[in-house]
Amino acid sequence: MSSSEAILEAIRQRRETRDRLMLQHSIPLVRQLREVVQDWVDGEFRDLEDMIVQLDCSAPRTSASERINRFRVELSKIRSEQLPSALKELDELIEYIQQKKFETAEEATETLKAKVAPILLVVFNLTKARERLDGMADMIPPPEPLPLEAYPNDEEEE
Repeated sequence: MSSSEAILEAIRQRRETRDRLMLQHSIPLVRQLREVVQDWVDGEFRDLEDMIVQLDCSAPRTSASERINRFRVELSKIRSEQLPSALKELDELIEYIQQKKFETAEEATETLKAKVAPILLVVFNLTKARERLDGMADMIPPPEPLPLEAYPNDEEEE
């Protein structure tokens, strides 16, 4: 083995060691990410569903109801399909790293990227839904103020 080959192999070994250490330290971070995202997602679903109800009550009924129903379907799909799958991916990632099921740190890093992506997609999809619902809410004109009843002047009462 030439001197250059030995140096390159030493660099690869240092990277492998450093990457394995980083992966081991990432376990608490991934767990915390799962908890934080779960709490955020739960709150976001509640707010979006409450907003849909409000929009449905105050929006003109014709085309707005159709859009509002599409939001309901979209949120339902995120909640019932994307979120459980994304959380499962995070759980699998934690187990994968803990049990050192990977042969190389590079393989584990690729798995990390692949398994974190679905939960980020859930967050992005909910954020986009929030923006669209906010835009829809902005298009609803505020209610007209109630007319004030005219009160007779004090002079007329005398």
